[in-house]
Amino acid sequence: MSEDASHVERLRGVLGTPDTAWLLNRLRSRLEQKGSLTGTVSKRSASTAERIAVSRLFGNPVRTGSSATVSLEMLDAKLRRGAWPDGLESAVVALTGPVIGPDERRAEREAWDEASHVLRQVTGIHLQLADWVEQAERWGTLKRAVRSPAEASRLAGQLVMLAKALPAEGEVLGVLAARLFGDAHALDPKTTLGALAAGLAAALGERPSPSSAHDRREAWLACGVVVDDLSSTVIALGLPGGDSSPTARALAALSDSGQPAVLTYRQLAVDDIGVCPGVVWVCENPAVIASAADRFRGSAPALVCVNGQPGAAVVRLLSRLIEGGSRLRYHGDFDAGGVSIARTLARRVPWSPWRFDEKHYRAACAGGESFSSFTGMVGETPWDPGLSAAMQEFRLRVEEESVLQELLEDLEER
Repeated sequence: MSEDASHVERLRGVLGTPDTAWLLNRLRSRLEQKGSLTGTVSKRSASTAERIAVSRLFGNPVRTGSSATVSLEMLDAKLRRGAWPDGLESAVVALTGPVIGPDERRAEREAWDEASHVLRQVTGIHLQLADWVEQAERWGTLKRAVRSPAEASRLAGQLVMLAKALPAEGEVLGVLAARLFGDAHALDPKTTLGALAAGLAAALGERPSPSSAHDRREAWLACGVVVDDLSSTVIALGLPGGDSSPTARALAALSDSGQPAVLTYRQLAVDDIGVCPGVVWVCENPAVIASAADRFRGSAPALVCVNGQPGAAVVRLLSRLIEGGSRLRYHGDFDAGGVSIARTLARRVPWSPWRFDEKHYRAACAGGESFSSFTGMVGETPWDPGLSAAMQEFRLRVEEESVLQELLEDLEER
């Protein structure tokens, strides 16, 4: 046994016995709370063995009564003269491990608070991230993710950098990670940053917190980030196409035959899409595309489906159409989710409502249909402020399939 180990064993025989355990616990607590050991500590209703152990510390006779009291200055002096020359505070550390005092704890709290302050900066970039930040602070997300406040501040700073870069128009996830953090794998789901970043992207895209690979892909797509350039797709019907590229020729052939087209982000990033119609009708659900294809066949109007929260391919196609002179008319489900999708789309591309306003919602609700109620907050409807109030009043879900005939009649009269 080394000399240091033998010293600790000798100290343990003095202060680390079962009968002095209460005293050692009190000493550690006081050192953590006050940062020093002065004054006295007492235990009421001490056992006979505990009172005997205290008396032996000082070589005193056992006192009568039921309590045990120890002068810390006297105990410090006693240890310095014998079992532990470095004194009482050092003895407590030797027997119980390192102690974080009040000054260190205060500094650590301030450091964690600074990390939280850095994270809150994302709300100044995107106000809709306020709830995400509040939840992260309530759950102690940074503390659970990393060990130190310094690491937390660095991680929070990276999330702020990401928030500034979003939405990213069709950028591939690995390319975005390399551009921002110098590592193409920095935003991979298995990394600490990647896991938190996917949650941030979901909140920004008004999507639920991701719990699967599919959820994460949809969260990134809602912010315009492509996890890979083949998984992001968009359904379209009646786009005229042309001869300018393979994709344009495919669109022309499918349009002539009345068949919908499924376009990948890769195609839209590389190829020209041909002729851009004056008006492009945009819907939320594939059922509208399918019904229009059945009804109009080779004379179908230009129709694009966002199919839920608009992903990178959807935004890419609609942006290309707008650049080519097209105007967008949008319709979606009248419920909290449908309004969220419409808001997300409006942040990415300009559109005007297609029967997606207060007038048509009230008319649908008054039509006697057996609609179910929806849950969740509607939120703002900037394209028609009265729509939000009407939906909060009725709280009835009107899905596109319920008004499909009216939508098809509009397309026929185009």
